[in-house]
Amino acid sequence: MTNETILRIAHVGTPEAEAILHRVPIDELTPDDAVSARTEVVFGIPLSPEAFVERVRLEVRARGDDALREIGARLGETVTGSFETSREEIEAAYQHVSAQFVADLRVAADRIERFHRQQPHGSWLDFGEGLGQVVRPLDRVGLYAPSGRGAYPSSVLMAAVPARVAGVQEVVLCTAPDANGRQRPEMLVAADIAGVHRVFKLGGAQAICAMAYGTQSVPKVDKILGPGNLFVVLAKRRVYGAVDID
Repeated sequence: MTNETILRIAHVGTPEAEAILHRVPIDELTPDDAVSARTEVVFGIPLSPEAFVERVRLEVRARGDDALREIGARLGETVTGSFETSREEIEAAYQHVSAQFVADLRVAADRIERFHRQQPHGSWLDFGEGLGQVVRPLDRVGLYAPSGRGAYPSSVLMAAVPARVAGVQEVVLCTAPDANGRQRPEMLVAADIAGVHRVFKLGGAQAICAMAYGTQSVPKVDKILGPGNLFVVLAKRRVYGAVDID
């Protein structure tokens, strides 16, 4: 019996491929009623996504944790205690995922690490030519991981493991809680396996702003990475300059 590798080939012309090739630029997206309703829930009036993100940015920058708690509560993300996920919560997450899931994540993390260790990232200097390159790891990197229908533990691995290989001193992760204050166990397990140092119960534009500026609970980071919805993408674009983004 031989091992077989099965590949799924996406031919150009399929609906999925066409959608990717002809995506509408984010600046040209028209928000639907659900998006407008979401902004009204938080600030009492319907706002464009750009205006909403700017209000969130200003609130978080000025009021820190208080703004995070209020905005999150209005969006159904309840945090009654600390924003930071405890070690006990992370360990308990393993009880809610399968052993196969854990094994698969460990294999993936190992492969990602082996790949990135092959990348040249050392400094070099040529005193004769008077040029060179000094490579230093960032002090702190912030990761964002969606936790709703688009929750991808793999995105945590693919951002956190390379950061660890590069020598980043601290990797933090923001992923939103549900209405009961609980985070997706798959995301917590992935963060643990990937070597994330600290995890916070935060989602949306407010999480991006918290990592960009820092609050009483959330440390300011040097760079923010990770996928997200329209609000997250706009928030990353808005805070660029105060922090680097991917």
